[in-house]
Amino acid sequence: MNFLNVLMYSCMHNLHICSRHLSYVFCISILLYGCAHEDATPKGRYESGAVIVNEGGFGSSNGTLSFYPLNAGVVEQNIFRNGQGDFAGDVVQSIAFHGGKGYIVINGDNKVEIVDSNTFESIGTITNEVLDKPRYIEVINNNAYISVWGPYENGGFSLVDSYVLVIDLMTNEVIKKIETDEGTEQLLRAGNYLFASNYNYGASTTVAVIDPADNTLVDQLEVGSGPAGLVIDANGKVWVLCTGDFGSSNGMLVRINPSMLTVEESIPLHINPDVDLAITPDGSSLVYTGGINVYSMPISSTVAPDSPLFIASDVVSNYALGVDPTTGDIWIGDALNFVSAGKVFVYDAMGNAKTSFVAGIGPTQFMFK
Repeated sequence: MNFLNVLMYSCMHNLHICSRHLSYVFCISILLYGCAHEDATPKGRYESGAVIVNEGGFGSSNGTLSFYPLNAGVVEQNIFRNGQGDFAGDVVQSIAFHGGKGYIVINGDNKVEIVDSNTFESIGTITNEVLDKPRYIEVINNNAYISVWGPYENGGFSLVDSYVLVIDLMTNEVIKKIETDEGTEQLLRAGNYLFASNYNYGASTTVAVIDPADNTLVDQLEVGSGPAGLVIDANGKVWVLCTGDFGSSNGMLVRINPSMLTVEESIPLHINPDVDLAITPDGSSLVYTGGINVYSMPISSTVAPDSPLFIASDVVSNYALGVDPTTGDIWIGDALNFVSAGKVFVYDAMGNAKTSFVAGIGPTQFMFK
């Protein structure tokens, strides 16, 4: 091989090596771009925003879920429809999110619909004969805890057997029934325990304490008539909103130490508040309502405010309260006449009106994603 041939062979060989290396670099670049592109791809149209739970008319099977994208500001109605009809179900009570899934509690249909939390496509359904008038759900590890009102007495509307059901989400089967006082309502995990308010329209007076480690009832703390809303504050303390006895204006805010399982403070409100309790994003102030009056109370206070933070004068029938955990905006659900579509009113943290929009029938809960 002469010198010219050697030189040409060397150049071609080196070019082949360079090309191969460049191919490797190109492939790696494509892979890295693909990974970055995949991470940036939206998981679904309902990934970020507020979900509004609308009960629908009792017995009408027209409960729905609405979605309000916080950036776009255009509400979308009826985002989930069950396999039997055009709506989510009969009396859509509440929703909770966990592990990329949404758990929709359908009170009138006695079931829980499981959906993809970002697309609201159906994944499955939880049904059981003891899932009788379910209310709220909390997911801890692989178990779902569902508050259940249970059966009424024969010929009446008095509750006689309320409980918290423990469901294994790997099988969707009931693994434990934990008896509580009647009218078990909202659920809140705080510290090592799960707290369940026993509401019963003011007839019960306790908060059940459940240990998820062994699914046992640890205690039922006396707090006041009609415990309903539950939140956890900046200090890790649990607050309970007690609605009081009907017409007696003896509602209370009660603070529980979740480590000692003791009641630390009981603050008379001098009104019968509504059932929902919310807290500001920094966990420093409680927000509750009495009709169209919206109150705010610092967690350091030992007396209730004399006057409301503001009056939601546009609201006809206050049916839901929520506080956006990012902005601190206060959301009010207006059921109007409980037959036609309700409305949602949004105020800033000081009570200044920001926006309003139409929801479904009986807006009853807000969940912010």
